[in-house]
Amino acid sequence: MVVKRTTIIERLKEFDEILAELNKYRMVNETALRQDLSQRWIIERGLIAAAEIIFDITDHILAAHYGIYPETYEDSLEKLKENKVISVSLYSQLRGLGGFRNILVHRYLGIDIANVAQNYQKGLRTFPQFAQEILAWLDSQRTA
Repeated sequence: MVVKRTTIIERLKEFDEILAELNKYRMVNETALRQDLSQRWIIERGLIAAAEIIFDITDHILAAHYGIYPETYEDSLEKLKENKVISVSLYSQLRGLGGFRNILVHRYLGIDIANVAQNYQKGLRTFPQFAQEILAWLDSQRTA
């Protein structure tokens, strides 16, 4: 299987749209999330959508380029790091995203609003770096 650059680029464009929408609410804090269910749902849905794209891209690269089929989201991120697709620094920031995504999607243990607020602010800082590092990796594959 071959990495489909156009597929990844399309997903990253979608990712940028999600990040732009999430950034509209960057001033929303834990208190606001507790008081405004509509804003909370927007943030939660945006985080789910962003995580889904991250893991779609991750799985595509690992399967198509490396023949690796991780069993968990966390394994996917670790394998990206091990294969130098993403930096150790970015990996340390993204660790836990798979579990957080599952909590949001499946409502495991209820939803801790403080955790949502914390992951939201972290995502605003970290998600753009993911896109940059994936684009850098794609560019490096053109010259390899």
